[in-house]
Amino acid sequence: MEKDELPKYADITPPAWQQGPPRPKRIFRLMALGFVSYMAYSAYVLCANTAKVPSTLSVDRLQEEYSMCAKLRHVPEDATGVRDINARFVNGTRPYLIRNATVWAPTGEATFEWQAADVFVEYGLIQRVEAGISAQDIPADCEIFDAHGRPLTTGIIDMHSHAGEGAIASLAMDGNELSNDITPYVKSLDAIDPLQPEFDWIKSGGVTTTLILPGSGNNMGGEAFVMKTAVGTKSGRAELSQQDMFADPDQTWRYMKMACGENAKRVYGRVGERGPFSRMGEAWEFRHAFEEASAMVSAQDDWCAAADVNGVESMQSYLPQDLHWESLGAVLRGQIRVNTHCYTIPDLEMYVRLTNEFKFQVRAFHHAHQTYLLPEVLKRAWGEAPASALFAVSLCADSVLLIY
Repeated sequence: MEKDELPKYADITPPAWQQGPPRPKRIFRLMALGFVSYMAYSAYVLCANTAKVPSTLSVDRLQEEYSMCAKLRHVPEDATGVRDINARFVNGTRPYLIRNATVWAPTGEATFEWQAADVFVEYGLIQRVEAGISAQDIPADCEIFDAHGRPLTTGIIDMHSHAGEGAIASLAMDGNELSNDITPYVKSLDAIDPLQPEFDWIKSGGVTTTLILPGSGNNMGGEAFVMKTAVGTKSGRAELSQQDMFADPDQTWRYMKMACGENAKRVYGRVGERGPFSRMGEAWEFRHAFEEASAMVSAQDDWCAAADVNGVESMQSYLPQDLHWESLGAVLRGQIRVNTHCYTIPDLEMYVRLTNEFKFQVRAFHHAHQTYLLPEVLKRAWGEAPASALFAVSLCADSVLLIY
């Protein structure tokens, strides 16, 4: 190459500091890729094995609690169709015929009138209502009673009573658990005394079935029970017991009593002590309780869903349960029919808001004197509009016989 000629580009070798690090060999790249793949696979296997760690919990208890998931998901339905026998029928009870009665009986789709008729009863059910039922049409062992023209009606259903929850003259009252404003967990059944003579008095007035509720001293008073007033051998019953009084021995539905307004304020509203002191405080008590129950319901639903997918044996915890909120959770699941003591517009409208916030149905507002002023508000209640259960007589202390 001549001195004066410029060097050709192909002949120029860049200095070492410009060349960068030497490229790795192909074998090293394959080794690195293999190492990364191995680590990823190991991590996957570890995670998979961790997820399949056998539960150390009792399989028998897990199975038992998993069976409760079906009960939690079940919403009762009213019975339909024709019954062959009354669930309360006592074996050995003879059929009977009431002759020559003046019966309040249906004459059309929604009309009734007094009419002369006989009534035949068998297996605890009214089988026939018609005039002139002959002896040839009834069993040979049938008892026959002559009403001599006296009026005969079906029994009255009282949907608001505290019968049997306290001794006569209020010597002992067990209808309110006043240790706390929120007591959805108590049951009126635990206070009912079948020996109380008022059951005979109530029965003599024509009331055959009654919803016995806790009192209205609490915003959430507890569970209520539908009972029959016929109790004991003198009423043709097998025994003298609470269970023998169940109107529905299968306990298809559960019931709960709540209350708004003056009573809870009067019992609990003490400045600087305990509340609620105001209607605002009552609304908070309701919302807080429903929020607690909602959290339990969600946790239970999540547990049951996981057990459905993964198998109950793989569960790492037992079904979340809290007896404090079990009954209120059943309200949110649609398994309990709520009856709420509410008089005034503020109480009624607040409670309608609650039903929509927490998605539960109120079946009836009891006492409910101002419901006639706001029918459109009642129609906004979640599910469907509730009934209004009013006093049969303005002087009656605490018994509801008519529903409007």
